Amino acid sequence: MKPNPTKIRRSRLSDQVLECLITMITEGTLQPGDKLPPEPQLMEQFGVGRSSIREAVGALELIGLLTVRPGDGTRIADSTEAVQPKSAGLALITIGRKKVRELVEARVELEQTLAMYAAERATDDDIAEIRHLHEKLIRAQERGRSLITSDLEFHAAIAKASHNSIMMRFFSEIHQPVRHWMEQKAKFDWGYEHVVQEHERIVSALENHDPEAARQAMRSHIHFAGEKLVAAMSEPTF
Repeated sequence: MKPNPTKIRRSRLSDQVLECLITMITEGTLQPGDKLPPEPQLMEQFGVGRSSIREAVGALELIGLLTVRPGDGTRIADSTEAVQPKSAGLALITIGRKKVRELVEARVELEQTLAMYAAERATDDDIAEIRHLHEKLIRAQERGRSLITSDLEFHAAIAKASHNSIMMRFFSEIHQPVRHWMEQKAKFDWGYEHVVQEHERIVSALENHDPEAARQAMRSHIHFAGEKLVAAMSEPTF
């Protein structure tokens, strides 16, 4: 009997499941708003175990191709037009926990260096903008509003203050994965109290033009959030 061509037989099962799901989305087999088939059905369709399905689904949720709502299951995101096979987001995050950890490592290394250069090179206007965005996040928290945009703007302003156009481009390339990282953080309700405190330490180091303090403060901040994300993404998504 000829084997089912959709069966996954290569060593990196999660990668292959992810690629198949992306193909189904980009080719229109799965449309925006469609509900993803139940986990047992996906396991049978692809011939893989539960963990491979969960890792692939977790990765697609992280980069915004899938949405998970309590009581409603897992659905294809409403807008997937921007998905390209070689997009930066898909290149940086291709499977669940392992690749999420790689994103954490990459972001730690990139942003601690950006913070170090920003402390050395930031102008008065750069510092004022970073302080302004930090205070904007605090006001949003006090008013019970979403902090994701303010949080990302804060990090983007530090990248800009590094005055390194190549590293700024790297930051821009991981913009979408980082946004979905922040959405995951909000979803699991980890709280932003510690984030505000960590941001304050970063801002203070930048205002003092202390590169090592800025580097360490940013490294601690990204590492803490990243470990939370890795733990969260290992939980079942169905």
